[in-house]
Amino acid sequence: MKNYLQYFISFLFVLLIYAIHMLPVSDSMLNENNTKLSHVFLASQIRYHQEFAPFARRPLTSLLIEGSSGTFGVTLGESFVLVNLLLLFVSGILIYIISLKLNATKGQAIFNQVAYFLTFSIIFAFFPPVFSYDEPLQYCLIMLGILALIREKWLYYVPLFLLAIIARESTLFLLPGLAIIFSGFSLKSKNMWNFGIKRKLLLLFAPMPLYVIYLGIFLWATGIWKETSEVAANRLSCYFQNFGTYASSLESIVSFFLVLGPGLYFLYMSHKSKIFSALEKKYVQAFLLAVVINTPIVMVATLAREARLFALPLIFLWPLAGQLFGKELRPLIRPNLYLDCFRDWRYSMLLLLLSLISYAIAFRLYVPSFPSKDNFFNEYLFVMLLIMSVHFVLRAFLQKSAVTSQ
Repeated sequence: MKNYLQYFISFLFVLLIYAIHMLPVSDSMLNENNTKLSHVFLASQIRYHQEFAPFARRPLTSLLIEGSSGTFGVTLGESFVLVNLLLLFVSGILIYIISLKLNATKGQAIFNQVAYFLTFSIIFAFFPPVFSYDEPLQYCLIMLGILALIREKWLYYVPLFLLAIIARESTLFLLPGLAIIFSGFSLKSKNMWNFGIKRKLLLLFAPMPLYVIYLGIFLWATGIWKETSEVAANRLSCYFQNFGTYASSLESIVSFFLVLGPGLYFLYMSHKSKIFSALEKKYVQAFLLAVVINTPIVMVATLAREARLFALPLIFLWPLAGQLFGKELRPLIRPNLYLDCFRDWRYSMLLLLLSLISYAIAFRLYVPSFPSKDNFFNEYLFVMLLIMSVHFVLRAFLQKSAVTSQ
């Protein structure tokens, strides 16, 4: 059973994701507020992605869905569910495999897999306004590309990453991070521009010009140059939709926090108490660089409430979550520590205060643009804030105890 646990975990989480989206109280892309699959709506979404210029240039997911529908004789709605859930299943397995390649234990790799599936934009992938469509395929292709790089199969990486960029062009934002990890480039090295480094950088960035060639051919063949340029020119209007009102500004900020908040918080806490290995430093730097590149673009040129758009940099963090955060998370599963900590009324009061603040933020301050009765966004935010609050209090107690015992 141990040898198949990663498959079992992926399967269970895929079932959980499907079940959450099909609950009678949910209003998702999959069920349209009932317990039956929304065949008409999903079919319309597929057609929309084939006809609207920014989505039409990403044909891979639509081709997979239509191909599966024709091959297996199922409706487009059923094919959408089968294709995307299968891709989520595979992406979970790939997280596990990459984790092992990055020196994780099997326990840490399973933890990384679970952390991936519990990420806001994954577990709520098909709720509005998250509206995932191309992301499961994009993640699979990116992870396969990273796996090729880890195994030094550079010529496999190029077509895989080209396909990932075609699936979603935001994949380009990861290239500088990949250069940090895999090129061998270092400002500290005297031979920073030797032939080996130049060759690796050339191969790492090769998918970019190849994508430009693909895009030019695609736009010429489909005749959507004008529509594409008009949409691109209107991109900046998204900034005003994200920050034009107090409510939209708050939702934009919370959307960022829902996806990246836990990772950034525990990364900061881990950095204070743990010395990262050289490998871990590279992945952390790649993650932070991707956040710096991706986040402003999402805030300015897309709808930030579509929280999945913030998740891309986590590609660098998911396979290392257990290695990076394991020590920090360990206090959360020590019952005796809770007893010792909360015997002191000051820590009990601090946790109570933080819990009340978390409740106020999650259920009073944060108002999703789609009704909260139709999803579980507020509950997720509260649980996330509560976990961080408990961790903060326990860590403060441990630090004081360590000082006292000296």
